[in-house]
Amino acid sequence: MRLDSPGLVTDLELLRLQGSTVTDHGDHLVVRTEANPTFWWGNFVLVLGEARSAEVDRWVARFEEEFPDAQHRAVGFAQDGGDTDAWAARGWEVESDVDLATTAVPTAADAPDGIPALSAGSKLRALATDDDWEQSAQVGARDTSEAQREGRLVFERRRVTAQRGLVDSGRARWFGAFDGDRLVARLGIVRLGDLARYQEVVTLESHRRRGLAGALVRAAGEWAFEDPAVGQLVIVAEDGGPAIGLYHRAGFAEVARHVGVSRPPA
Repeated sequence: MRLDSPGLVTDLELLRLQGSTVTDHGDHLVVRTEANPTFWWGNFVLVLGEARSAEVDRWVARFEEEFPDAQHRAVGFAQDGGDTDAWAARGWEVESDVDLATTAVPTAADAPDGIPALSAGSKLRALATDDDWEQSAQVGARDTSEAQREGRLVFERRRVTAQRGLVDSGRARWFGAFDGDRLVARLGIVRLGDLARYQEVVTLESHRRRGLAGALVRAAGEWAFEDPAVGQLVIVAEDGGPAIGLYHRAGFAEVARHVGVSRPPA
């Protein structure tokens, strides 16, 4: 199965590196992450083409056949467009993602006038300690309701374990912005041959609009390009989301689009 999207290509490479299996069925892939069964986009069906209204039942059935015990539902489409309204009409969430890429070190935006990026004594650095990684899991679960928080933390801690494995392998690094000892923003980047893929760009609401995400994106890009094999940086953002402008200003340009539809547990 040939994919033109560098975002999807690197998604699959990253999943394989973290122990997921990817099975090719010709016109679709089945992606399975047994170590983290509640990871929606680690347990899903990826369709080669675009969404078509006549095929909704087919792909729902295909997902349920492969994941009979799953509470969620998730189907990706490698091509943008198609009839996603047919999915939305059945109560599925539809997300269009944009792949952006650059061959240069990203430009870090300055913080707005009068707003300090970090208070005195704070800094950007790589995540290293157990506490750093636990804080990263907590940041990942930041917007979860109290009723769902414990389950979300289980998922985030499993994901952190996989991320630390990538760091330990030498392929990856996760960077954080710390205000004192508190992690307030973080992201990862993974070298995958000639591509390097950003992961999990998050800034706490209390520290947004200070230039932190841009500074982290630049720091991670500098680290990625220390490997002469890396020729391009890839990042994926939600179409219409607030991050798109940041990445454009940093020097990234759109190279592809793809769509995902999902339904949370009932």
